[in-house]
Amino acid sequence: MGRALAATLAAAALPWLSSCAPQKAAAVAAPTPAPPTFARMLADYNAAVASGEAQTKARLSSALVPLELAGIYTERARLTGDYDDYARAEDLLARIEAELQPSDELCLAKARLHFALHRLARAKAVLDACPHVAGRPEDLALRADIAFYSGRYRDAGVIYRALANRTDTPQAFTQLALYSAKTGAPGEALAFFEAAEKRYHGTSPIQLSWYALQRGLVEMDRGRFDEARALFALADQRMPGYWLNEEHMAEITHLRGDDAAARRLYEAVVKKTPAPEYLDALAALETPQAAKPLLDRAEAIYDARARRFPEAIAGHALDHYLSAAPQPARALGLAEANFANRPYGDAAVALAKAYLLNGRAGDARRLLDRQLAQGWDTAEAWWTLSLAARAAGDPARAKAAADAALQRNAQSASQYAFAF
Repeated sequence: MGRALAATLAAAALPWLSSCAPQKAAAVAAPTPAPPTFARMLADYNAAVASGEAQTKARLSSALVPLELAGIYTERARLTGDYDDYARAEDLLARIEAELQPSDELCLAKARLHFALHRLARAKAVLDACPHVAGRPEDLALRADIAFYSGRYRDAGVIYRALANRTDTPQAFTQLALYSAKTGAPGEALAFFEAAEKRYHGTSPIQLSWYALQRGLVEMDRGRFDEARALFALADQRMPGYWLNEEHMAEITHLRGDDAAARRLYEAVVKKTPAPEYLDALAALETPQAAKPLLDRAEAIYDARARRFPEAIAGHALDHYLSAAPQPARALGLAEANFANRPYGDAAVALAKAYLLNGRAGDARRLLDRQLAQGWDTAEAWWTLSLAARAAGDPARAKAAADAALQRNAQSASQYAFAF
Protein backbone atom coordinates (compact mmCIF):
# COMPACT_ATOMS: atom_id res chain seq x y z
CA MET A 1 0.00 0.00 0.00
CA GLY A 2 2.88 2.36 0.71
CA ARG A 3 4.11 1.93 -2.87
CA ALA A 4 0.61 2.53 -4.19
CA LEU A 5 0.40 5.81 -2.29
CA ALA A 6 3.81 6.87 -3.55
CA ALA A 7 2.79 6.12 -7.11
CA THR A 8 -0.35 8.19 -6.74
CA LEU A 9 1.64 11.06 -5.28
CA ALA A 10 4.11 10.91 -8.15
CA ALA A 11 1.31 10.92 -10.70
CA ALA A 12 -0.14 14.02 -9.08
CA ALA A 13 3.21 15.76 -8.57
CA LEU A 14 2.69 19.48 -7.98
CA PRO A 15 5.39 22.15 -8.35
CA TRP A 16 6.58 23.70 -5.12
CA LEU A 17 7.46 27.34 -5.49
CA SER A 18 10.46 27.28 -3.17
CA SER A 19 12.89 24.96 -1.48
CA CYS A 20 10.14 23.76 0.81
CA ALA A 21 9.41 21.25 -1.94
CA PRO A 22 10.18 17.62 -1.38
CA GLN A 23 12.95 16.58 -3.73
CA LYS A 24 10.61 14.17 -5.48
CA ALA A 25 8.58 17.14 -6.77
CA ALA A 26 11.02 17.36 -9.69
CA ALA A 27 11.16 13.61 -10.26
CA VAL A 28 9.66 11.84 -13.25
CA ALA A 29 5.90 11.80 -12.87
CA ALA A 30 3.94 8.80 -14.11
CA PRO A 31 1.69 9.75 -17.05
CA THR A 32 -2.05 9.53 -16.51
CA PRO A 33 -4.29 8.02 -19.18
CA ALA A 34 -6.95 10.73 -18.94
CA PRO A 35 -6.47 14.27 -20.28
CA PRO A 36 -4.27 16.40 -17.95
CA THR A 37 -6.99 18.67 -16.64
CA PHE A 38 -7.15 20.38 -13.27
CA ALA A 39 -10.15 18.20 -12.33
CA ARG A 40 -8.20 15.05 -13.16
CA MET A 41 -5.18 16.13 -11.14
CA LEU A 42 -7.36 17.08 -8.18
CA ALA A 43 -9.00 13.65 -8.35
CA ASP A 44 -5.52 12.07 -8.24
CA TYR A 45 -4.68 14.10 -5.15
CA ASN A 46 -7.93 13.18 -3.47
CA ALA A 47 -7.29 9.50 -4.17
CA ALA A 48 -3.78 9.78 -2.73
CA VAL A 49 -5.13 11.44 0.41
CA ALA A 50 -7.81 8.78 0.86
CA SER A 51 -5.22 6.01 0.48
CA GLY A 52 -2.82 7.68 2.90
CA GLU A 53 -5.46 8.34 5.51
CA ALA A 54 -6.60 4.73 5.36
CA GLN A 55 -3.02 3.57 6.00
CA THR A 56 -2.40 5.91 8.92
CA LYS A 57 -5.50 5.32 11.04
CA ALA A 58 -3.74 2.97 13.46
CA ARG A 59 -0.72 3.81 15.57
CA LEU A 60 2.20 4.57 13.29
CA SER A 61 4.94 1.99 12.87
CA SER A 62 6.84 3.75 10.08
CA ALA A 63 7.22 7.36 8.95
CA LEU A 64 7.25 6.59 5.23
CA VAL A 65 3.54 6.82 4.42
CA PRO A 66 2.63 9.56 6.92
CA LEU A 67 5.45 11.77 5.66
CA GLU A 68 4.22 11.24 2.10
CA LEU A 69 0.71 12.07 3.21
CA ALA A 70 1.85 15.25 4.97
CA GLY A 71 3.55 16.29 1.74
CA ILE A 72 0.48 15.64 -0.36
CA TYR A 73 -1.71 17.60 2.07
CA THR A 74 0.56 20.60 1.58
CA GLU A 75 0.70 20.14 -2.17
CA ARG A 76 -3.10 19.85 -2.36
CA ALA A 77 -3.39 23.05 -0.33
CA ARG A 78 -1.35 24.80 -3.00
CA LEU A 79 -3.39 23.17 -5.74
CA THR A 80 -6.75 24.23 -4.30
CA GLY A 81 -5.98 27.28 -2.14
CA ASP A 82 -7.67 25.55 0.83
CA TYR A 83 -5.77 26.10 4.09
CA ASP A 84 -7.47 23.17 5.84
CA ASP A 85 -4.88 20.90 4.27
CA TYR A 86 -2.08 22.89 5.91
CA ALA A 87 -3.73 22.15 9.25
CA ARG A 88 -3.96 18.46 8.38
CA ALA A 89 -0.28 18.39 7.44
CA GLU A 90 0.76 20.15 10.64
CA ASP A 91 -1.33 17.82 12.80
CA LEU A 92 0.09 14.75 11.06
CA LEU A 93 3.69 15.87 11.50
CA ALA A 94 3.02 16.42 15.22
CA ARG A 95 1.60 12.91 15.39
CA ILE A 96 4.68 11.43 13.67
CA GLU A 97 6.89 13.24 16.15
CA ALA A 98 4.88 11.91 19.08
CA GLU A 99 4.67 8.28 17.92
CA LEU A 100 8.00 7.66 16.18
CA GLN A 101 11.71 8.29 16.61
CA PRO A 102 13.19 11.53 15.23
CA SER A 103 14.59 11.38 11.71
CA ASP A 104 16.24 13.66 9.17
CA GLU A 105 13.20 13.30 6.90
CA LEU A 106 10.84 14.47 9.66
CA CYS A 107 13.16 17.36 10.44
CA LEU A 108 13.15 18.54 6.83
CA ALA A 109 9.39 18.06 6.53
CA LYS A 110 8.76 20.21 9.60
CA ALA A 111 11.13 22.93 8.37
CA ARG A 112 9.53 22.94 4.94
CA LEU A 113 6.04 23.25 6.34
CA HIS A 114 7.07 26.13 8.61
CA PHE A 115 8.59 27.82 5.59
CA ALA A 116 5.49 27.23 3.48
CA LEU A 117 3.48 28.90 6.25
CA HIS A 118 5.91 31.85 6.29
CA ARG A 119 7.37 30.99 9.71
CA LEU A 120 10.97 31.74 8.84
CA ALA A 121 12.36 31.78 12.37
CA ARG A 122 10.74 28.46 13.22
CA ALA A 123 11.95 26.88 9.99
CA LYS A 124 15.52 27.95 10.74
CA ALA A 125 15.26 26.75 14.34
CA VAL A 126 14.17 23.29 13.16
CA LEU A 127 17.08 23.08 10.74
CA ASP A 128 19.53 24.22 13.41
CA ALA A 129 18.27 21.45 15.71
CA CYS A 130 18.95 18.76 13.07
CA PRO A 131 22.74 18.72 12.58
CA HIS A 132 22.69 15.62 10.39
CA VAL A 133 21.01 17.50 7.53
CA ALA A 134 23.52 20.36 7.59
CA GLY A 135 25.20 20.91 4.26
CA ARG A 136 22.81 18.72 2.29
CA PRO A 137 21.34 20.39 -0.81
CA GLU A 138 17.87 20.36 0.79
CA ASP A 139 19.23 22.16 3.86
CA LEU A 140 21.19 24.72 1.86
CA ALA A 141 18.28 25.42 -0.52
CA LEU A 142 15.91 26.08 2.35
CA ARG A 143 18.44 28.23 4.19
CA ALA A 144 18.95 30.26 1.01
CA ASP A 145 15.20 30.85 0.76
CA ILE A 146 15.10 31.87 4.42
CA ALA A 147 17.93 34.35 3.73
CA PHE A 148 16.08 35.75 0.70
CA TYR A 149 12.82 36.31 2.55
CA SER A 150 14.77 37.79 5.45
CA GLY A 151 16.13 40.52 3.16
CA ARG A 152 19.62 39.03 2.87
CA TYR A 153 19.51 38.96 -0.90
CA ARG A 154 23.21 38.77 -1.61
CA ASP A 155 23.68 35.86 0.81
CA ALA A 156 20.80 34.05 -0.84
CA GLY A 157 22.20 34.67 -4.32
CA VAL A 158 25.56 33.19 -3.41
CA ILE A 159 23.93 29.97 -2.18
CA TYR A 160 21.54 29.75 -5.13
CA ARG A 161 24.40 30.00 -7.61
CA ALA A 162 26.50 27.50 -5.68
CA LEU A 163 23.62 25.02 -5.67
CA ALA A 164 23.03 25.44 -9.40
CA ASN A 165 26.69 24.71 -10.07
CA ARG A 166 26.75 21.81 -7.61
CA THR A 167 23.47 20.04 -8.36
CA ASP A 168 22.36 21.24 -11.84
CA THR A 169 18.75 20.48 -10.90
CA PRO A 170 15.47 22.09 -12.00
CA GLN A 171 14.92 23.30 -8.44
CA ALA A 172 18.28 25.09 -8.31
CA PHE A 173 17.60 26.98 -11.53
CA THR A 174 14.06 27.74 -10.43
CA GLN A 175 15.39 29.36 -7.26
CA LEU A 176 17.87 31.39 -9.31
CA ALA A 177 15.03 32.51 -11.57
CA LEU A 178 12.79 33.64 -8.71
CA TYR A 179 15.74 35.46 -7.13
CA SER A 180 16.74 37.19 -10.36
CA ALA A 181 13.20 38.36 -11.07
CA LYS A 182 13.18 40.37 -7.84
CA THR A 183 16.75 41.67 -7.90
CA GLY A 184 16.78 43.56 -11.17
CA ALA A 185 17.54 40.83 -13.71
CA PRO A 186 14.28 39.77 -15.42
CA GLY A 187 16.08 38.62 -18.57
CA GLU A 188 18.20 36.28 -16.49
CA ALA A 189 15.07 35.11 -14.68
CA LEU A 190 13.48 34.06 -17.97
CA ALA A 191 16.66 32.24 -19.01
CA PHE A 192 16.86 30.43 -15.67
CA PHE A 193 13.22 29.34 -15.90
CA GLU A 194 13.92 27.95 -19.37
CA ALA A 195 17.00 26.17 -18.00
CA ALA A 196 14.91 24.69 -15.18
CA GLU A 197 12.29 23.42 -17.62
CA LYS A 198 14.93 21.85 -19.86
CA ARG A 199 16.31 19.97 -16.87
CA TYR A 200 12.88 18.75 -15.86
CA HIS A 201 12.34 15.35 -17.43
CA GLY A 202 8.97 14.60 -15.91
CA THR A 203 5.55 14.81 -17.46
CA SER A 204 3.52 16.45 -14.69
CA PRO A 205 1.18 18.89 -16.47
CA ILE A 206 1.03 21.12 -13.41
CA GLN A 207 4.80 21.46 -13.27
CA LEU A 208 5.02 22.23 -16.99
CA SER A 209 2.14 24.69 -16.66
CA TRP A 210 3.88 26.36 -13.73
CA TYR A 211 7.03 27.07 -15.76
CA ALA A 212 4.98 28.91 -18.39
CA LEU A 213 3.04 30.77 -15.70
CA GLN A 214 6.21 31.99 -14.01
CA ARG A 215 7.66 33.30 -17.25
CA GLY A 216 4.38 35.11 -17.79
CA LEU A 217 4.65 36.75 -14.38
CA VAL A 218 8.14 38.02 -15.20
CA GLU A 219 6.83 39.54 -18.43
CA MET A 220 3.85 41.08 -16.64
CA ASP A 221 6.17 42.70 -14.12
CA ARG A 222 8.06 44.19 -17.07
CA GLY A 223 4.84 45.66 -18.47
CA ARG A 224 4.92 43.33 -21.48
CA PHE A 225 1.27 42.42 -21.37
CA ASP A 226 0.98 40.70 -24.74
CA GLU A 227 3.92 38.41 -23.96
CA ALA A 228 2.50 37.71 -20.51
CA ARG A 229 -0.91 36.85 -21.92
CA ALA A 230 0.62 34.43 -24.43
CA LEU A 231 2.52 32.65 -21.67
CA PHE A 232 -0.56 32.48 -19.43
CA ALA A 233 -2.43 30.95 -22.39
CA LEU A 234 0.37 28.38 -22.73
CA ALA A 235 0.11 27.59 -19.03
CA ASP A 236 -3.63 27.07 -19.42
CA GLN A 237 -3.08 24.85 -22.45
CA ARG A 238 -0.72 22.68 -20.43
CA MET A 239 -3.13 22.43 -17.48
CA PRO A 240 -6.69 23.18 -18.62
CA GLY A 241 -9.11 24.36 -15.98
CA TYR A 242 -6.51 25.31 -13.37
CA TRP A 243 -7.78 28.36 -11.49
CA LEU A 244 -4.28 29.75 -10.85
CA ASN A 245 -3.69 30.15 -14.58
CA GLU A 246 -7.18 31.54 -15.06
CA GLU A 247 -6.65 34.07 -12.26
CA HIS A 248 -3.53 35.42 -13.92
CA MET A 249 -5.31 35.54 -17.25
CA ALA A 250 -8.00 37.59 -15.52
CA GLU A 251 -5.36 39.92 -14.07
CA ILE A 252 -3.65 40.53 -17.40
CA THR A 253 -7.02 40.96 -19.11
CA HIS A 254 -7.87 43.68 -16.60
CA LEU A 255 -4.49 45.37 -17.09
CA ARG A 256 -5.11 45.38 -20.84
CA GLY A 257 -8.39 47.21 -20.24
CA ASP A 258 -11.05 44.55 -20.83
CA ASP A 259 -12.83 44.59 -17.48
CA ALA A 260 -15.91 42.74 -18.72
CA ALA A 261 -13.83 39.74 -19.79
CA ALA A 262 -11.76 39.95 -16.61
CA ARG A 263 -14.94 39.89 -14.51
CA ARG A 264 -16.13 36.72 -16.24
CA LEU A 265 -12.78 35.04 -15.60
CA TYR A 266 -12.77 36.01 -11.92
CA GLU A 267 -16.33 34.76 -11.55
CA ALA A 268 -15.13 31.34 -12.71
CA VAL A 269 -12.06 31.44 -10.47
CA VAL A 270 -13.94 32.10 -7.23
CA LYS A 271 -16.07 29.02 -7.88
CA LYS A 272 -12.95 26.83 -7.93
CA THR A 273 -10.92 28.11 -4.98
CA PRO A 274 -11.73 29.57 -1.57
CA ALA A 275 -8.74 31.94 -1.80
CA PRO A 276 -10.19 35.30 -0.68
CA GLU A 277 -7.89 37.55 -2.71
CA TYR A 278 -9.86 36.69 -5.86
CA LEU A 279 -13.08 37.76 -4.21
CA ASP A 280 -11.35 41.10 -3.69
CA ALA A 281 -10.25 41.18 -7.32
CA LEU A 282 -13.77 40.47 -8.52
CA ALA A 283 -15.19 43.09 -6.15
CA ALA A 284 -12.93 45.72 -7.71
CA LEU A 285 -14.72 45.18 -11.01
CA GLU A 286 -18.24 45.30 -9.58
CA THR A 287 -20.59 48.06 -8.55
CA PRO A 288 -20.33 49.08 -4.87
CA GLN A 289 -23.58 47.26 -4.11
CA ALA A 290 -22.40 44.02 -5.75
CA ALA A 291 -18.90 44.36 -4.28
CA LYS A 292 -19.92 44.53 -0.62
CA PRO A 293 -20.93 40.87 -0.13
CA LEU A 294 -17.77 39.77 -1.93
CA LEU A 295 -15.60 41.94 0.32
CA ASP A 296 -17.42 40.77 3.44
CA ARG A 297 -16.95 37.15 2.41
CA ALA A 298 -13.26 37.72 1.73
CA GLU A 299 -12.73 39.40 5.09
CA ALA A 300 -14.44 36.53 6.91
CA ILE A 301 -12.06 34.06 5.25
CA TYR A 302 -9.01 36.18 6.09
CA ASP A 303 -10.12 36.34 9.72
CA ALA A 304 -10.74 32.60 9.94
CA ARG A 305 -7.37 31.71 8.43
CA ALA A 306 -5.54 34.22 10.60
CA ARG A 307 -6.66 32.42 13.74
CA ARG A 308 -4.39 29.44 12.96
CA PHE A 309 -1.99 30.70 10.32
CA PRO A 310 -1.44 34.43 10.94
CA GLU A 311 1.98 34.50 9.26
CA ALA A 312 0.79 32.74 6.11
CA ILE A 313 -2.29 34.87 5.59
CA ALA A 314 -0.81 38.30 6.37
CA GLY A 315 0.62 39.07 2.97
CA HIS A 316 -2.54 37.96 1.18
CA ALA A 317 -4.82 39.91 3.49
CA LEU A 318 -2.86 43.15 3.20
CA ASP A 319 -4.21 44.08 -0.22
CA HIS A 320 -7.71 43.76 1.21
CA TYR A 321 -7.04 46.26 3.98
CA LEU A 322 -4.85 48.52 1.84
CA SER A 323 -6.97 48.81 -1.30
CA ALA A 324 -10.00 46.55 -1.64
CA ALA A 325 -11.61 47.70 1.63
CA PRO A 326 -9.16 50.24 3.10
CA GLN A 327 -8.74 50.16 6.86
CA PRO A 328 -5.60 52.22 7.67
CA ALA A 329 -5.03 51.14 11.26
CA ARG A 330 -5.63 47.47 10.60
CA ALA A 331 -3.50 47.57 7.46
CA LEU A 332 -0.62 49.12 9.37
CA GLY A 333 -0.70 46.59 12.18
CA LEU A 334 -0.85 43.70 9.74
CA ALA A 335 1.88 45.14 7.51
CA GLU A 336 4.22 45.71 10.45
CA ALA A 337 3.74 42.15 11.67
CA ASN A 338 4.21 40.79 8.16
CA PHE A 339 7.45 42.72 7.65
CA ALA A 340 8.79 41.74 11.08
CA ASN A 341 8.21 38.11 10.13
CA ARG A 342 9.54 38.32 6.56
CA PRO A 343 11.53 41.53 6.06
CA TYR A 344 11.90 41.30 2.29
CA GLY A 345 10.92 43.50 -0.63
CA ASP A 346 7.28 42.65 -1.25
CA ALA A 347 6.54 42.92 2.48
CA ALA A 348 8.39 46.25 2.52
CA VAL A 349 6.30 47.60 -0.36
CA ALA A 350 3.12 46.59 1.48
CA LEU A 351 4.35 48.25 4.67
CA ALA A 352 5.29 51.39 2.74
CA LYS A 353 1.75 51.55 1.37
CA ALA A 354 0.39 51.14 4.89
CA TYR A 355 2.62 54.00 6.02
CA LEU A 356 1.28 56.15 3.16
CA LEU A 357 -2.28 55.25 4.09
CA ASN A 358 -1.53 56.45 7.62
CA GLY A 359 0.17 59.71 6.61
CA ARG A 360 3.75 58.50 7.25
CA ALA A 361 5.37 59.21 3.89
CA GLY A 362 8.82 59.74 5.38
CA ASP A 363 8.80 56.28 6.96
CA ALA A 364 7.67 54.77 3.66
CA ARG A 365 10.50 56.46 1.79
CA ARG A 366 13.19 55.41 4.27
CA LEU A 367 11.96 51.83 4.31
CA LEU A 368 12.06 51.50 0.52
CA ASP A 369 15.42 53.25 0.24
CA ARG A 370 16.86 50.60 2.58
CA GLN A 371 15.33 47.73 0.62
CA LEU A 372 16.64 49.00 -2.70
CA ALA A 373 20.09 49.51 -1.17
CA GLN A 374 20.02 45.89 0.03
CA GLY A 375 19.50 44.65 -3.53
CA TRP A 376 15.73 44.43 -4.02
CA ASP A 377 14.96 45.86 -7.46
CA THR A 378 11.43 45.83 -8.87
CA ALA A 379 9.38 48.38 -10.75
CA GLU A 380 6.72 48.29 -8.04
CA ALA A 381 9.23 49.16 -5.32
CA TRP A 382 10.58 52.08 -7.34
CA TRP A 383 7.11 53.37 -8.19
CA THR A 384 5.95 53.15 -4.59
CA LEU A 385 9.11 55.02 -3.58
CA SER A 386 8.20 57.75 -6.05
CA LEU A 387 4.77 58.10 -4.41
CA ALA A 388 6.36 58.24 -0.96
CA ALA A 389 8.99 60.79 -1.97
CA ARG A 390 6.38 63.02 -3.59
CA ALA A 391 4.18 62.83 -0.49
CA ALA A 392 7.21 63.57 1.68
CA GLY A 393 7.90 66.80 -0.27
CA ASP A 394 10.91 65.65 -2.34
CA PRO A 395 9.91 66.03 -6.01
CA ALA A 396 13.44 65.42 -7.30
CA ARG A 397 13.69 62.06 -5.58
CA ALA A 398 10.14 61.26 -6.68
CA LYS A 399 11.03 61.92 -10.33
CA ALA A 400 14.21 59.84 -10.15
CA ALA A 401 12.34 56.93 -8.59
CA ALA A 402 9.50 57.19 -11.12
CA ASP A 403 12.03 57.20 -13.97
CA ALA A 404 13.66 54.08 -12.52
CA ALA A 405 10.27 52.37 -12.32
CA LEU A 406 9.35 53.30 -15.88
CA GLN A 407 12.67 52.02 -17.18
CA ARG A 408 11.81 48.63 -15.69
CA ASN A 409 8.11 48.69 -16.59
CA ALA A 410 6.62 51.33 -18.86
CA GLN A 411 3.17 50.56 -17.42
CA SER A 412 4.18 51.32 -13.82
CA ALA A 413 1.97 54.40 -13.41
CA SER A 414 -1.22 52.41 -14.02
CA GLN A 415 -0.12 48.94 -12.92
CA TYR A 416 1.15 50.08 -9.52
CA ALA A 417 -1.18 52.99 -8.85
CA PHE A 418 -2.08 53.37 -5.18
CA ALA A 419 -4.60 55.80 -3.73
CA PHE A 420 -3.96 57.14 -0.22
